[in-house]
Amino acid sequence: MSAPTVSATELAERSRLADGKKTRMGMIYAILAAPALGLAFGLLGSVVVTPPFTREQPTGAFVLVAVLQVPFGALAVAIFLLVTGTWRDTGRILGHRVSWWNLFVAVGGFVGDLCFAAASVLIGGALAGSIGGLAGVVGAVIAALLYRERILRASTLIGLGSLAVGIWLAVSGGELNAPTHGVYFAVGLLIIVGAVLTWGFESFAISAGTDLMPAESFLWWRVCLELLIAGVLLLALFPGGRRIAALAWSEPRLIAIGAVIGLGWAIWMIMGYYIGISYAGAVRGGVLTNTLAFFFIAFFSLTIYGAPFSAVVIVGSAITIVGTLFIVTEPKGHLARLRS
Repeated sequence: MSAPTVSATELAERSRLADGKKTRMGMIYAILAAPALGLAFGLLGSVVVTPPFTREQPTGAFVLVAVLQVPFGALAVAIFLLVTGTWRDTGRILGHRVSWWNLFVAVGGFVGDLCFAAASVLIGGALAGSIGGLAGVVGAVIAALLYRERILRASTLIGLGSLAVGIWLAVSGGELNAPTHGVYFAVGLLIIVGAVLTWGFESFAISAGTDLMPAESFLWWRVCLELLIAGVLLLALFPGGRRIAALAWSEPRLIAIGAVIGLGWAIWMIMGYYIGISYAGAVRGGVLTNTLAFFFIAFFSLTIYGAPFSAVVIVGSAITIVGTLFIVTEPKGHLARLRS
């Protein structure tokens, strides 16, 4: 008895439904990952302005990222790979013709994290978190241009307008309670904008990289290379940082804080940056995982971490989320045209 034949149309419909389910799963993971980074980087922003990290700036910010966040994050990723059995994939990337892509992603991620820590010293973690959410939009625009994905719709324009209003409100409210003012505040804004650009390129790079290689091995080598880069820079360029690192590792409280920061960062990367972006793409997954995560950074900084409360910053951050939803939401008419 011969097997029933399946028409090309039916196969195409099944493939479309499977892609839609995978995209929805990626968006869900991206949303669930957001609070983890909010807790981690909200804590980072509050700790970086305390001793011993205040002995030298911005060296203290570099040390916090290099010797606490990244090592504990790498440990958490290693445990994840061992528990899930995906550690076998980590070797598959070696010798791959695009394996150098990991270095690009690792450098971009490390620079972004370092810029966030330095900006938190100058403008506060809450405001840095509010502006940092723009990284998803930058990644989405880059991916849309290079992949020729049409995101320029009426809803996109409304979303971009909402983002502009939200960021303007956040900066207006955050400036009042910022640790510095004047030139230093302006420098802090420039630094977080630099972080946004590097994170945005990283979002696109992850989306492109996971199209070509296993996401698990891509994740491991990205974290491993970041750990290597941080260690080399600390030894070669930051002699004062080595003294701060020794003080940090001698205090159990700071070690515990570093573990929390690294664990939250790792959870966000696993669920949002790698599962979310590889399933939902740099446009939907990247926008959601970045914007929501950085909203939570601002929210937790102003509540549980004790930064001076600013309702304007919260409102501005919330408006950026609305703008993000407009950008990633596709009208039914647009979806119908794509399917036809």
